[in-house]
Amino acid sequence: MAAYVYDELDPNRRQIRICTIHSGSFEDPIQCSLHTTSLDDNPEYETLSYAWGAPVFDHTVLVDGAVLKITRSLHDALRYLRPRKQRQSAVDEPPWDRDATGVLWADAICINQADLDERSSQVCLMGDIYRHGARLHVWIGTVGEIREGLRQEHIDEQTDTFDLVTPEQFSDFKTFLLSHEHTRSRPAALSSAALSDDIDADFIGAMEILKIFTEDQHVQHLPFFNSLSADTDLELHKPWYMGLAMLVGILTQPWWKRVWAVQEVLLSTSTSTQATLLHVSHYKILLASCINVRVNFYRHLLGCCFEWYPIVVGSNALLHRLNEASGFLTTLTRLSRCYEDGNFDMTVAYHALGSREATIPHDYVYGLRALMANSPSSSLKVDYQRSVSSLYVEATRAIFRAHNSLEYIHVAIGVDADNRNHLPSWCIDWSQQRKYNDLPYGEGLFSAAPGYFHPFHACEMSDTLLIEALAQGAITSSNSPDQATAGDPVHAVVEGMTYIGQHQVIQDTDIILRVLMRDWHIGTDFRVERLSPRYMEVLREWRDFTRHNNRQLNKAPIKSSLRDIDSRMRRPQRLFMTSRGLLGVGPTTLKQGDCLFVAKGSESPLLLRPIHGSAIEGGQQENFPKYQFVGRCYVHGIMDGEAVTADTEWQTICLS
Repeated sequence: MAAYVYDELDPNRRQIRICTIHSGSFEDPIQCSLHTTSLDDNPEYETLSYAWGAPVFDHTVLVDGAVLKITRSLHDALRYLRPRKQRQSAVDEPPWDRDATGVLWADAICINQADLDERSSQVCLMGDIYRHGARLHVWIGTVGEIREGLRQEHIDEQTDTFDLVTPEQFSDFKTFLLSHEHTRSRPAALSSAALSDDIDADFIGAMEILKIFTEDQHVQHLPFFNSLSADTDLELHKPWYMGLAMLVGILTQPWWKRVWAVQEVLLSTSTSTQATLLHVSHYKILLASCINVRVNFYRHLLGCCFEWYPIVVGSNALLHRLNEASGFLTTLTRLSRCYEDGNFDMTVAYHALGSREATIPHDYVYGLRALMANSPSSSLKVDYQRSVSSLYVEATRAIFRAHNSLEYIHVAIGVDADNRNHLPSWCIDWSQQRKYNDLPYGEGLFSAAPGYFHPFHACEMSDTLLIEALAQGAITSSNSPDQATAGDPVHAVVEGMTYIGQHQVIQDTDIILRVLMRDWHIGTDFRVERLSPRYMEVLREWRDFTRHNNRQLNKAPIKSSLRDIDSRMRRPQRLFMTSRGLLGVGPTTLKQGDCLFVAKGSESPLLLRPIHGSAIEGGQQENFPKYQFVGRCYVHGIMDGEAVTADTEWQTICLS
């Protein structure tokens, strides 16, 4: 049978293709037809969001009688979403959603993926495609896939099995699923009062837990726990174990990590979050129910029930996984507010990425472009034939220009990194999870160069960034990389840093503690604050406690503040001293000879590595020294503008 050949689309007429899926039994080959229309004609259709999975096109659909190869993930989604023929038996076929229209827009079918020009033009229309769709269907995966994932992670090793929902209780639960506004299952799936082959007990358990989270209960009143007190570990009631495991499995499926998922959901739910349905096999869940897990549960856990937070999140593996998995829901809620307020720009887009994934590296930028309609960043031209490096450089410059500062340079790729996209050191690699940095940014907490903004130079070349900075000496000594992440950091400092300074000896452990904590902590109202005298007393308690208790922190909530300090102290960091006798802490990649600068537009000092014997020629025949970006740092004594005076002469330097 011949392969399907796409007709060309006219981008000037805002044309798209819409897929009509023909009805069929569950095991029948999938057949559909494509027709071309213009978005200006307001066509009626629904949209599909799914994770592509591995780029293996080993499944087929028949499009207007011709063969089109697709991935397994899309094939599974279409099998469950297409309109069904009259069912002959309630046993031989899975239940079906009678509300499905079968008229969908799905990218891998409706866009000619082999035509890069068409792909670029269709991505420019992506915002309107999802805005105009009547409803968004999200394919999460099958129950079998989720259970296999749990098995591979050894989450299913709980051998004690109990009926989470007994036949006697199932009747009431069935009523809940049919009528509740937050969680629903397909009517055909609830035709029996007992747990039948069509009903997965663990999935129903996950839905019951979802229901409980919507009821806005205090943590200690949740029915999951055998015990929940300040001096015991958390024990999860066995009947709830696999239901909670299934819920974790649902929230950790690949779709939640897609770059495109944020844009697709926000554009589709701009009118009502109730329109978005998550599909797991033949079950469906409203996205709003998952959001309630994060909103209700963590509103209690971080508020009135905060005393149980270290136990609930820290000592139970499944609840810890639930906390991690629901991070997307927090991101979605925050980004929704930014989008509704018209404040979605490249900076917000970068934070939306987190550890999300895309098949094509360009999509780490293009995948959120439609949300930035009111931002200058939306002028980024969609072009899949341009190099990844030039796109990432342009996107990074857009962040710097949007804020007129260098604050986001702290997530630049830097030196000694996995530079797979051949980027300059000052550029953000949008395809990699952001680098760890324990210095607040954009909070106004520090002001190493008060009143100065980053100037943009017209003579900048594509891979360079010119900044104006003030030299503060070079690193003359530092603790070893091994000491940076292991052992007692205070001991390493007290024993080692007392002799490495060339100009002074640091013997005041309060200064060392302040440097190690970078002079900030989270206050009682969850705001970032500088270290107060009262908090310094807590730091001294931590220092004494860790020395005299062999670093065995107990789990009682009374010691949670000490545990938080211990966690921050153990994060990757290296202490250093400069040729001017300044004590600081920076990234583990720093080296002796790296130079310290205070730069215009940066709240914190920068560590830069000189490229010896090289310079670039400026527009006025000036030679600018050339450096690579190492990282931001905290340096005691220059965080509040002490290095800058009215007579300061700034130096123009080049970052490459």
